[in-house]
Parts: sequence; structure tokens; C-alpha cells
Amino acid sequence: MKRNIILLMLISIILLTGLSGTGLALSYSGGGDWNYSEEMTIKENSGKDLANYQVQVLLDSSNFDFSKAKPDGSDIRFSVNDKQLSHWIEEWDAKSESAIIWIKVPSIPSNGMTDVTMHYGNPAAIDISSGGSTFDFFDDFTGKSLSIANWRSETNGGGDINIGNGVIRLEAPERHPADFSKITSKDVFEINSMFVVKRMKVTTGIEPIGPVLEQGLLDPQDESENMIIHRTELTNESRVLWTLTRDDDKFKSRDQTDLGIAEETWYTSGIAWYQEDNFKKVSWFKNGVRDTKMDYSYDIENEDETVIDHIPDNELKLYLYSSTASTLHNTGYMAVDYAFVRKYTPQEPTVFLSGEIPDPLPESDIKATQPPLKDFTIAASDVGTKAIFIFEPYSDNRSISLINDLKASGINTVFLRTDMNNIWGSERFIKSAHENNITVHAMILDEKKDFVDGIDESSIEVVEGVLDYNTKSLAGFDGIYISLKTCDPVELEQVCQENAQLLEAIHKKTAGKILLVAGIPAAYDRSSIEDIAPNVDLFVLMTYDLDEIELTAEEIEDSVASKMGEIRGGGEYALITVVVSEGFDDDAEVNELLNSLYVYYSDDPAFLGVSLLMNEDLQEILEASAPAEEKGIPGFEAIFAIIGLLSIAYGLRKQ
Repeated sequence: MKRNIILLMLISIILLTGLSGTGLALSYSGGGDWNYSEEMTIKENSGKDLANYQVQVLLDSSNFDFSKAKPDGSDIRFSVNDKQLSHWIEEWDAKSESAIIWIKVPSIPSNGMTDVTMHYGNPAAIDISSGGSTFDFFDDFTGKSLSIANWRSETNGGGDINIGNGVIRLEAPERHPADFSKITSKDVFEINSMFVVKRMKVTTGIEPIGPVLEQGLLDPQDESENMIIHRTELTNESRVLWTLTRDDDKFKSRDQTDLGIAEETWYTSGIAWYQEDNFKKVSWFKNGVRDTKMDYSYDIENEDETVIDHIPDNELKLYLYSSTASTLHNTGYMAVDYAFVRKYTPQEPTVFLSGEIPDPLPESDIKATQPPLKDFTIAASDVGTKAIFIFEPYSDNRSISLINDLKASGINTVFLRTDMNNIWGSERFIKSAHENNITVHAMILDEKKDFVDGIDESSIEVVEGVLDYNTKSLAGFDGIYISLKTCDPVELEQVCQENAQLLEAIHKKTAGKILLVAGIPAAYDRSSIEDIAPNVDLFVLMTYDLDEIELTAEEIEDSVASKMGEIRGGGEYALITVVVSEGFDDDAEVNELLNSLYVYYSDDPAFLGVSLLMNEDLQEILEASAPAEEKGIPGFEAIFAIIGLLSIAYGLRKQ
């Protein structure tokens, strides 16, 4: 009897010890005890059973007493049903009383809850924070060289890969215009995953644009066949693009967002690749917050054959890449502190401390605080940039009506006629455009022809005016469009030199501040494109001449084939211009033509979309105003002046 009483007492002591949170079963105690414990409840929100799911725990002064834990958080532990969980401390700052911790939870039932105990307050405890045991993949680059168990590496030209102080540097030094360095993982991952990297961009060249950085996932067998690539360019990574490919069907987005990250600033970049209901989706997260401008989706049950699925669903490997941009001096590197892969569902589990589950929010509040993921499918005719030339925007409230018309026509980019007299008069229009996700570029036509040492000073003056306006206005221009004159190195060599000198002079002023766009006439010599490419961010190719304006898709494709080849070979981008008439958005032939162009160029990394010149009577006017043949090919400044008058007339007819 006495023996049974003693045994019962021992069992009671063990149970009480476990319940009190002293954590005798917790590892690496250092001989000490855990003096504190706290219950957490994790609520599942996606309607799916989650297994080995990585859950983020956020601690601050409102829910945790940092004075009771070790200064570095090394005594923190988590358990479920007396089983210790793997965890990784992403950040711990006792001074500011904030921490980010990831725990790997074995099971969270669909729409149910799992209770987790957090233990702390053991001064003797040893740090067991481990990304490797918490995530599906983890590397914090603490070794002296790249882990051959995790990665494969590749460099070209002067590209180099270096590791030191827990940071890997993918370098693109100042040697060749095609230097790059990249690493790809040996492991592959399934859909419903998120690839997270803590990284920063460092520019080392004399130009502030710096290197091109890419992060994503690639097909392990054929990298170009299936891919998800997030690409950033320009100063402060202000241009952000998607390249998505499934079974060799490629989609390359226009500029989606602006990271707003200063050079040499650490931040986390996360790519989520997942399926939700009937949609496959990709999303991008900066510092843990989703940027909805980057959302892209495909309806799996779509029956429209013209809608192409660009989101892969096979297993993919990880990919990090850094390269020089279009000129020799855009050099630098991507620094990476750590990389990990975790499971992902868009309705992430919710963590409640102190065991309290708040009452459900009213449905109206849920919609207001948790906006649904933007669902959309992209038809061939809707992909990429769809630009239009505007020569006389309204500066009053009628600009709102014009913006609405542009949106209804699927326009997302405007080339706006700009000179020193109307820069500030465009602010209302630009502000309205930006509020409707339409970018606006200042279109500068060198009508004055004030050349000094071969450089058009009038264009330079307007460029400087635009840059000054951008520093002071409520809504700045997104780019500067320069209309070049027809160039032939045999008959018009001087013009070729003037074009190159003009763009070089402008590029020195705009580099890293604003996109520089070059309008290329139909008769422009393709071999001269290479000379100006280092100073151009985007080409706009004209497809018409004085003899033929109403071109078929095949004629347009043939007319720009050689120029697109030069642009593609240089790793540059282009829009193709099409002349349309009033009511083009309801014109079946125009829509068929545009759709044909998008389909034809669907695999072309250089093709960003189309630009539209709207004019019912353009051909007749151009033929009537064409100079004599001996005067050479007409400059586009004259053509655009005529277009401007017609556009004004068209606007007046619309009123």
C-alpha cells in the first residue's frame, strides 16, 4: 500500500511538473529549468488539413515579457502534447521588444485549432534555433564556401560567387556586358510553396542603375521550359517584372511595381506559388507583406483556348541570379543572408496568445480588413503593355473622362506630348492616370532643332524640365520618350551620330531616375540600334511608312523582324506600334490584329506589348505632306506634329 502511494505521488509530481511548464523534457536545458510557459492557439483558416506547416509567431511588448527570457531568446522552446517542436528565430530584439519566430507544427486540422505551449525563462538553456529542421529547405550561408549539398553554381565572363560572414554575394563585376552569376538548388519543390530570401542590392559601377537581380524557380530538367522568375532592375530596384513559363509558353509582364528599397538595405523577398480553388497563382511578398500589384493567376477550368496557362505545376528548383545590365558600368551584386522554402496557403493560420480566441468579425469587417486575392485570367490580347500616344490631354476634370476611356480600352501606358510649356499642366492628368494604374511617359519631339555640338539642346532642356517636375510634383512622369529621326549609316550617317549623341546626353541625366524610351522610325537602320541600345531602356518600333499604313499582322511582324532581332540579341525590350482609327476598341479587325501579334510574340522575351497611334486619316495626310524624295526620308517630328493636330481635332469632335 505504501509503495502504491509513493508511486502515485511520483506520477503526480511528473504530471504537475509537465503542466507547470518547467519543461523537464525540453532539450539542451543546460541543467536549468524553464520558469515560465504560455499557451498559444493556432487557428486553421484555409479549410484544409495542414501537416508540418511553418507558422510565424510575432512577439512584442503587448503579448510577451522580454525581461523574463534570455537577451537573445536562446531559451525559447515550443511544444505540442509534450512533444518539442522545431523552431527558428528570424529576428529577436529584446531592446525594442520584438521578435519573429517560425515553428513547425505537426498538424493543424481543417478549420480547427491546435494548442502550442511556449516555454522560456531558463538562463542556462542553449540555443537550438534551427532553420534546417524547421523549413523544407534552409541555407544561411555560414560556411566558407557554397554548400554543394544544397546548390549548383554557374558564372559567365567576370561573374563570381563569394561567401563570407554568413552572406553569399552573387557578383557581376565591371568586365563584360554579359557577366552573370547564378545558383540553383539541387532539391525540387512542389506547388503550394513559398521561396523566401533575405537580400540586398549593392551597386559598384559608376552608373546608379546597378545589376539586374532575379529570384525564382526553374524546371530541373529544362530551365527554360517551366519557370517563375521575379526580376528587378534600375536604381532602388524600381522596375519589377514577372517571367512565367509553362511548357515553353512564356509570359513576360510589364513593370508591375516599385520595390522602394534603397541601395544596400536588407529586406525579405518571398515568391508564393500555389493553388487556390480553381486558380493557380503566383504572388510576391516584401518583408512579409503581399504586394497585390504582383498577383497573377490562371483559371484551371478555363475553356477559352486563347487564354494560355503560364504557371507551371511540376516540381521546380530554386534560382538566384545577378548580371550586368545593358552597359558595362551597371555592375554590382546581390547579397543574400539566408534562403528558405516553406509550405504556403493564402489563408495563413492565425496565432492567438494567452489561449484567447476573439469573437468572429462581422462579414463586412472581414472583407474590409482581409481583401480577397485578385482573381483574373489573362487573354493573349490583354498581356503586357498596351500604350497609346496622346498629344493634347485635358488638364481639367475632363481628364477623368479620358482616363476612363483609356481603361475601358485596356490602355495601361500613355506617351504624352510634353514641352516646356505644358509640363505642369499635365499634373492632374498624370495623377488621375496613376490612380488608375496607368503609367505616363513624357513624349519629347525635337521640333526646334537647336543643335549644339551635334546635340539637340531643346530636347535636353525639356528632359531637365521633366526631371525637375518629378522632384516637386504630386504625380511624376514614369518615363521619357524621345522620338528619333530616320537613320541610315550610308546616306544619313550624320543623323545616326546625332541620335546616338542625343541619347547618350539624356541618359547621363536620367540614368537610375526614370525610364528612357526611344521611338524608332520604320525606315531606321537595324544595325544602328546596337549603337544606341546601351542608353535605352525601351524601344518603340514604328511599323508604317508613307506608302502603307493599314498593315496586316504578318506585314508588321516582317517589317520589324530584323529590329526585334537586334533588340532581342541585346537583351532589350520593345513595343510595336500599330496605327488604328477612332473606335478601335470595338473594331474586330483591330482586335484580331493585336491578338495575332501577342500570339506571335508570346515566346519573345523582348516583346512587351503594343503602342497605338490613333488616326482615321493618317495615311492620306502623310502622303499629302511627304517631302520630295531628294529631301530624304521625312523626320518623325513632322509626322507627329500632324498627328497632334489630328488628335486635337478628334478630341474636339468627341466633346
